[in-house]
Amino acid sequence: MPVFLLSALAHHGEPGDPVLLGWIQDQIDAVIGLGDLAIVVILGAVIVAIPIGILITFALQRVRSN
Repeated sequence: MPVFLLSALAHHGEPGDPVLLGWIQDQIDAVIGLGDLAIVVILGAVIVAIPIGILITFALQRVRSN
């Protein structure tokens, strides 16, 4: 049996390594210096802004082509 098929068995049920995720969070806090809520709001705004930007671009191109 190929090794890559067995590699799925090595994964654990957690979404990520808690030690690594804690380290990443500490690094982000040290670099950015914002609180948890501010980071969530900023990332949420970016996630919402991308599809809205795509829709606006599509609408502007459609208006210009007519």
